[in-house]
Amino acid sequence: MIIVGTVLGLAFFLFVGWIISTEMFQTRAWRRRVASGDTEIVEALILEAMGGWRRARPPRDVPASLWAGVQRAELATATAELAVVQSSAEGEFRTVEGRREQVSSALDEAFALAARLVEMMLYDVPNLSLGSVRVDVYSTFTADGGAAVQKPILTTTAHRADADGIDWDDLAPAEILARFETAWEATESGLAAPIALPPIPGPPPAADHDREAS
Repeated sequence: MIIVGTVLGLAFFLFVGWIISTEMFQTRAWRRRVASGDTEIVEALILEAMGGWRRARPPRDVPASLWAGVQRAELATATAELAVVQSSAEGEFRTVEGRREQVSSALDEAFALAARLVEMMLYDVPNLSLGSVRVDVYSTFTADGGAAVQKPILTTTAHRADADGIDWDDLAPAEILARFETAWEATESGLAAPIALPPIPGPPPAADHDREAS
């Protein structure tokens, strides 16, 4: 029995070691492909991380509405150095003494969402260390015919060199985005106004190409 137990224990440790070694080799292979400029692996790593965010429950310190914006985020393009992601934000309303009142504007939500996505894209995508990330946030407007349309209200481009020194937990979203290249507009009454976005600096993810081809 002692011999059998020893053999089983050795087999278990060898199996665990094999799994760890396989993970290490795979991680190194991914990083080599990223370093070589392989955009397909960059896209795959980002999309895999986004898939995990969509399946995850909101962290304790993150409002459900903010996490919903994270889960709505879509990858517009990616290279080894830059990724562009897009999402949407709306104003938040609550019932106060029987009436629905706005407690945060679309711009407030857009600032919070953009700051969160910048942080997650720079630091929460395994095996990837992007140099820059751009986040575009859209919101809903009413077209002339009464139809609902989404238009961009905020865009920010963050570079890792600027982001690394930020105290993400202590600064407000607007203070964080002030450190980056951020553009937004508001009406005289403080409401979000549509803005013009810079061109997307690259093709859509390969998965989008595949869907279009099919």
